[in-house]
Formats: sequence, C-alpha cells, structure tokens
Amino acid sequence: MVISTAELAFRLLVYLCVLVGAPLFFVAMFRLMDYAAHETLVEQFSGQRAGRDTGQLNAYFRQAAVEATSCDICGAANGPDYTYCHNCQERLQR
Repeated sequence: MVISTAELAFRLLVYLCVLVGAPLFFVAMFRLMDYAAHETLVEQFSGQRAGRDTGQLNAYFRQAAVEATSCDICGAANGPDYTYCHNCQERLQR
C-alpha cells in the first residue's frame, strides 16, 4: 500500500489537530469559564465570594500591631508588603 504525499499531509494535519487542537480547546474553555466566574454580574447575583475564615489572621495582625491592609472584596487583613489578598487573590488597593 502506497500513500501519496497529499494523503500523508492530510493525515499529519489531522494528527496535529487532534494532538494540539483538543488540549488547546480545553484550555481556552477553562480560561473562558474562569473569566466568566470573575464577572461583576455573576458576583452580584451569587453574593459575596466564599472564602476561608479570616478571623485568625485578622487577630494576628491586631495582636502583633502590624499595619494591615483590608481587602475590599472579602475584608481579610493583609500584611503591609502584600500585593494580593491572601484570601481571595484580588489585587489590593494601596
């Protein structure tokens, strides 16, 4: 059985689409769902973000007399050198 150059090229193209295209499709779908989950409209109807209990770390910063920055989203206390909230991973406003 002899395979022509055109058929070989077609088979390689299909192979690459399956090998590379399918994983890229799933990554793109995951990123799209991640983007949609952070939409303000979704957050508005789902209520406040569910996060870990922030009481312990807030109490630690109060006891240690460290100037803590509160997150606007979840209210967690964050250290002075934190760029992102340790609880909800949102960028802190300085």
